[in-house]
Amino acid sequence: TMSARLAHGFLYVKHLEPMIAFYKHLLGFVTTRSGHPGFVTMAPGPGLPGLALHVLPDAVAADIHLTTPPAEREEASIKLCFTVTDLERARAGVVDRGGLAREPWSWDGGTYCECCDPEGNVCQLQLRPG
Repeated sequence: TMSARLAHGFLYVKHLEPMIAFYKHLLGFVTTRSGHPGFVTMAPGPGLPGLALHVLPDAVAADIHLTTPPAEREEASIKLCFTVTDLERARAGVVDRGGLAREPWSWDGGTYCECCDPEGNVCQLQLRPG
């Protein structure tokens, strides 16, 4: 049998630097720049899974219209979910950096918050017992 593990979630972005700042502030991830100016990886530590951010091609970016506050792009087929240790602090960080954070809700012993980053990519914050 083959063994595999997640290397990172890959997110295409329109504006790289603000998105790096958003996820760095929200998650505390360390940014590693690559040889390509439009591509970075971000992770909580060496060898751990995290995020890869890549600038969209100009032709695709031209069709994405960003708003302030951001409009949630719920038509996407993926949602990034992050476990946090302080949900209220994380929610405040989302808003402080230009995202949206909905009211938290509870399910099966955990507390969750639907959010979106400054470009409208939907994500979820999770506070789980244990």
